[in-house]
Formats: sequence, C-alpha cells, structure tokens
Amino acid sequence: MKPVVLITDAQTPLGESLVRVYLARGYSVAATRSNQQTVESPLVSKSEDLLLVDWSRRSPISTRNVLLSALNRYQRIDETVVVLSPSLERGLLHELSYETVERAVDSWIKGNLFLLKSVLELYGKQSSQAPCALALVGLTAQEEGTPFPPLEAALRGSFEATARSLFASYNAQIARVYGFEGFGTQLEGFAEFIADTLSAGPGKASGRWHRFPPRGGLLGSLKAGRS
Repeated sequence: MKPVVLITDAQTPLGESLVRVYLARGYSVAATRSNQQTVESPLVSKSEDLLLVDWSRRSPISTRNVLLSALNRYQRIDETVVVLSPSLERGLLHELSYETVERAVDSWIKGNLFLLKSVLELYGKQSSQAPCALALVGLTAQEEGTPFPPLEAALRGSFEATARSLFASYNAQIARVYGFEGFGTQLEGFAEFIADTLSAGPGKASGRWHRFPPRGGLLGSLKAGRS
C-alpha cells in the first residue's frame, strides 16, 4: 500500500510544489483547496493518486469532511503538511477593516487549529509501528529579518507558538512534529527538503525547526525549539 500524505492549500505555489513532489515519490496525495484564498496556481493533474478536496478553513464541519474524504479514498493518513502562506490585505493595523481581521484570524488561526486537532485525533486512533508525521510549514518571500505587517505578524506568531507547543506536548507520541521555515522562491527545493526530512523517519529531526535554504549546510538547517 502506498503511503498517504495530506497537504493543505494546493492552490498556492508551495502547496502545488509539495503535491507534485509527493506524487513523483509514489505517494497517494489528498490535497485541500481553500476558498479563503485567491487561487494563484491551479493544480491540474489526472493522477489517480491525487484527491483534491475543497476546504473552508472557517468551518470545523468542512475540516472533518476533508479527513473523511481522504480516509474514504485511502483508508489512512501517514503524513500531514500544513502550509502557512496567507494572502492578506497589507497595511497598518488601523487601516484594516474589522472584517479583514476577523476573516484572517478565522482562516489562519482557527482553521489551522481545527485541522491540527482533527489530524492528531486521527493519528491517535490509527495503528502504526511508528508515529505519523505532522509538519507545520511557514513560507515568506520577504527578506529574512524584515518585519511583517501587524496582522500577518500575529498570524505567523500564533503558528510558530503552536508548533513549539506541539514539539513539547507530543514529543514523538502519537505524532512526529516538525517545523519548517522557508525564505525566498525556491519552492521545488523547499518541497523536496520537507519530503526528505519527513521520510527520514523517527529521530532527532522531529521536534525542531528546519530552515530553508539552510545556513552553512545540513547542520545549519536544524534549529532547536525557540523559547
């Protein structure tokens, strides 16, 4: 049986790159398309190993339906890659409407929490010789060290804090949890890097942040969970 991966936000460039990398590696792929974000690069594939599922990030019912669709098709999920690459209205906080802030928080904080909760519940029920993998992946085209606009900074800060908590809370129990930070536009290389790291299996690579491109080679890619 082929391994199965769930990838979020296939309509984004990174999501599409991840789907293509995993399909090329012989995985069965369930990928979400979010209606909370502008479609930037629609994925077109006739592969029988690809299931595209519409996902409303603001709905826990839609989140459960994503997992049910994947399980009905493939019976299990071995790896999950949650992508944070929000397309947001840019501006200072006082310039944004309340509706913009509410929509962003619902989609990129509550939505991610709905999915993480559902995936971890599933992992706890699945029988497996080794804990399944869960990756939280942040991507930015900004130069490293450049401040984000306030709303995006809040979303990314929540995502990072959630990942740090999962590192400590699960510690390879139920799930192997990974964090990834990507800078720049080398999307195919970043996707390959994520897949390589997860496929290495249990070990010291989980419970840590990984940076791409790495600083100073492979050893530079590992960052201890920040306090």
